[in-house]
Amino acid sequence: MNFRRITVKRFGIFLLIILLSTSLFAQSRGILTLKSFAVPGWSQISSNRNYGYAMLTAEAVIIGSIYYFHSESKVLEQECYEYAIKFAHLNPDGYSEEFYKQLARYESSGFDAGGYNNWVRQTAMNLYPDDPESQQQYINENAYGNDKYWYWDSSNHRSEYNKIRNRSMDYDNYALVAGGILILNHLVSTIDVLRWTAPPKKANLSFNLQDKTPILQINYHW
Repeated sequence: MNFRRITVKRFGIFLLIILLSTSLFAQSRGILTLKSFAVPGWSQISSNRNYGYAMLTAEAVIIGSIYYFHSESKVLEQECYEYAIKFAHLNPDGYSEEFYKQLARYESSGFDAGGYNNWVRQTAMNLYPDDPESQQQYINENAYGNDKYWYWDSSNHRSEYNKIRNRSMDYDNYALVAGGILILNHLVSTIDVLRWTAPPKKANLSFNLQDKTPILQINYHW
């Protein structure tokens, strides 16, 4: 019983040594790949491949661009908010993105012509043409109350608000595009390392007989 335990223990240690040796043997390529994925150009530079500096520079420029776009978007969001307080008489508070969309579309939050609540009422009448009770329930659930009141001083002010808001969303979109380019830079750097650290391909030739017919076999290892 003790002999079997010792044998299993030794076998486990032997297997662990083999696994560690294999890991150490493949570690160079693995570390290079991880470095390149973490910081594009890092592995290339450490391997005397000068184009790695271009990857690293691109990474810094992209990250800086993302930060700039986000910062500009936040500045314009705040500008929109302050503009609406001044020219739409909006109550200072925190509002959802959906609310800001409606603020940009309608002249007011009320039931007057061009108001958001008026649109809600018309929608309720279209959905429940012969059911006043359901109409009122729909209005109660979707109309804005006095806490979300607004009324634009003029259509020009609402139009200017839309321009500022659209610029803010444009910067958000620019940041998304830059984020995609950032991911692409990481992938390109990683694939590049995998390409030039790949082991050489091997081809083996062998001859066999099948039903007295000679067959040439080519084994190609990728």
